[in-house]
This record gives sequence, structure tokens and C-alpha cells, in this order.
Amino acid sequence: MYRNLKLYIAIILISFTAVQINSCAFNPATGERNLSLISESQEIQMGKEADQQITASMGIYNNTQLGSYVERLGKEMAAKSERPNLPWTFRVIDDPVVNAFALPGGYIYVTRGILSHLQNEAELTGVLGHEIGHVTAKHSVTRISEQQLTQIGLGVAVVLKPELQQYSQFAQLGLGLLFLKFSRDDEKQADELGLRYMVRTNDDPRQMASVMKMLQRVSQQSGGSAIPQWLSTHPDPANRIELINSKLGQMNVNYASTTVNQDEYLGKLDNMIFGDNPRDGYFVGNTFYHPDMKFSFVFPAGWKTINQKQAVIGISPKEDAIIQLAVTDKSTSEAAAESFFKQEGISPANRQQLSINGFASSRGNFTAQSDQGSLYGDATFITYGGKVYQVLSYTSQQLWNNYTGQIGSAVNTFNKVTDPNILNVKPQKIKIVKVDSDISVQDFYRRYPSVVPIETIALINQVNTGDRFTKGQLVKQVIQ
Repeated sequence: MYRNLKLYIAIILISFTAVQINSCAFNPATGERNLSLISESQEIQMGKEADQQITASMGIYNNTQLGSYVERLGKEMAAKSERPNLPWTFRVIDDPVVNAFALPGGYIYVTRGILSHLQNEAELTGVLGHEIGHVTAKHSVTRISEQQLTQIGLGVAVVLKPELQQYSQFAQLGLGLLFLKFSRDDEKQADELGLRYMVRTNDDPRQMASVMKMLQRVSQQSGGSAIPQWLSTHPDPANRIELINSKLGQMNVNYASTTVNQDEYLGKLDNMIFGDNPRDGYFVGNTFYHPDMKFSFVFPAGWKTINQKQAVIGISPKEDAIIQLAVTDKSTSEAAAESFFKQEGISPANRQQLSINGFASSRGNFTAQSDQGSLYGDATFITYGGKVYQVLSYTSQQLWNNYTGQIGSAVNTFNKVTDPNILNVKPQKIKIVKVDSDISVQDFYRRYPSVVPIETIALINQVNTGDRFTKGQLVKQVIQ
């Protein structure tokens, strides 16, 4: 028996090694052999499916001219990469955070938040080139393949040691998060590829270092408490500046023939929304207002709140209860309730028709099973303004009595908004000003007042508050 077990393990290891050897392919972008258990068609399909989820949950910024501009620059650069035949897609996400990211298959995203902090076209192509580099180097594909192999290995361990079974699903989850986060080597490689692509498109590659300096300043200005989203998955920009400058020193670049194209880039930002857009809903304390849909909702005091494109969410202080407000696709509250409560795995109770602040509503409790045990909750559907809203609240069955009062009170706060100050609220926007003389940053701020602090104006223009703008320079102002 012992000999057979050793032979079985040996066969597994030989097969495991064969999979690794047979699945390593030469990558012309990096000059390396990459582990890949995923075909290019599978990679593209993965990206396509994830793109649908991202665009639905985060939203595309509604500016065709700006979107087309980013898409043109991205596709011109991708066409000169080592994977020109991918269905490259470039999108501007309607999000105020400073962020950019890539999905397998050539799906690249930049937020309007990072666009508002960039200063010229070459900085933008530096960001795009870096994200293109992640795709051409197949970093995501490699990480996913590593995860798959590790899960195979874990499966072998479970066969040989059945007592590990209880830990397998948690280990797989943790390994998935670990491997899908790009390594420092991946980031260094993406920076180097981005520089390569910038040179191929005649963009000034030195501007990539300027992007890193901007990210540093965003982090420093927030006191480190609101690190740009791009930095949450990317290494310290200070180290990357040093690496970028070192790489530039090794490249034979004729900078006289490269472009920065600042004025055209800044012109594309004129009238772009800056910061959070209150038209998508906003919080004042724990009260949520939606000007376009003309409703308000009050979450329990002390709960953490999140406003997403598809839902508004409240999370209890102990993170053991949730209230989620969203719009359904049903035409009546009765139809929405019927659709919800007839779902497999949902056990309804206490269903009733009622009026909430004069709006026809359907409500009921439910029990459902999850991996963490039994959940108990409240599902309320409210007809208002030609839409049906769902307020879904739940916690574990044993904690329901602790939250029933807070949840019940919150549900009953859904109401119509009539205050014109709320209904007519406007987002902040970037205005591009051409200065008619040399002027200090402080004098510019006095002559062209903004609704944000002078430090923010200096940051998004990549200057210091003690610097000067020169005659004819285009400068960002933030108005409302």
C-alpha cells in the first residue's frame, strides 16, 4: 500500500510538471516564457464578461468626445504593441478616484478622476501604455494560471490528507486574491513596456515619471489616508520614478521628435465633471438624496454607507447587517415582491401590502441559507415616480432581533424630495482658463476663484502654491 501511494504521488507530480512545461509559451513582449493554461480566445471572453460587469457597476462617463479621444490614443498605441490583433477596448469610467486598470483580452480603463489630475497627452499615453503592458505581458493570464495550478495542488493535498478538506475553499479564495494582485516585477515590466510603446508612438516617455510624481502628491496631500486607487495595487511611485529614469537613461530617444501635446489634452477636459457627481445621488450625514430620481432615504445612525451606480448600501458598525436600496425592473411593487419571494432558496413570511409615506408598497420577511448559515431579512418594494424600489435588509438569523428596529425605521424613511436646493444641485466641473499674463498660483486663485482649496488647484495643475503660470498657459479651474 505504501509503495502504491508513493507511485501515485509520483505520477501526479510528473503530470503536474508536464502541464507546467507544456503550458509555457514564448511572449514576444517580454522575451520570456509565460505560464498559460488559458487560450487567447478564453482570455478575450473573460475580459468581455468582466467588462460588462464593470461598465454596469461603475458606469461609463457620458462624454463621447473625451471617450473617443482616449480610445484613439489607446488603439494607436496598442496597434504598435506585440498583440495588435486583440479586440482592444478603451473606456473612461465615471468615477472620481485616481485609477486606471486593465482586464485580460485588451480591456483598458481610466477614470475621469485620473484624467483630471493628468496634465498632458503624453502623461495619458504613459498610463495607457502601462496598462497595455499588463495585457501584452499576460500578467493576469499568468496569475490566473498560477492560481489554477495551486488549486490543483491543493486538490492533491486534500486527496492525500482528507483533514484539509475543511480549509480548501478558504485557501483557494485567499490564493486567488494573492495571485491576481500584480507583483512588483509585473509592475516594473509594465512600466518598461509602457515606455517602449510611448517611444513607438512618439510620445515623450519622460512624462511617465511625472505621472508617478502626481500620484505621490495625491497621497501626500491626503495625509496618506486616501491613497489613490492606482496605488492600492501598484508599488510605491518613488521607487518607480527611479526605475523609470534609469530605464530612460538606457534608451536611445530623440526627444526633439517626441510630443507632449498639453493644450489639446487640456481642451478635452474643459467642462468635465470633477469629484463626486451629486446628480448620481449624495449623502448629507446618513441621509441619501437622489436629485434626478427625487427621493431621500435615511440609513441608521453610525452605519457605513456606499453609493454605487446600481445600489446604495448601508453596513452596520459591526459589519454584520446590510441595507441595500436599488431599482428593480418590475412595473409594480406587487410584481417585484412576487418575483423576489418565489426565488429558489427563499422562504417568505409575514407578506403584506401597505403604504409607505403614501406610496404603494409590498413587504415581507424571508429566510435564506448561505455558506455562513441562515440569513433572515426584510424585503420591501416601493412604487414611486414610475419606478419600483427594492429595500433589501438582512443579517444572520440569530442577530435579527438586534437590528429589526433600526431596519424597520430606515425602510419607513423612503420619501419624496421637493426641496429645490436638493433637486437643483450641480456637480463641480473643470474649466480651462488661458491666462493672459504671467501670474502666480495664488493670484490666479484670487482672480479665477474655485470651489475647491488652492492646494487642490495646485495639485491638478501639477504645480506648487508658490509657483507661477506663464502667459498663454492653459490652467484648470474648478467651478460649479
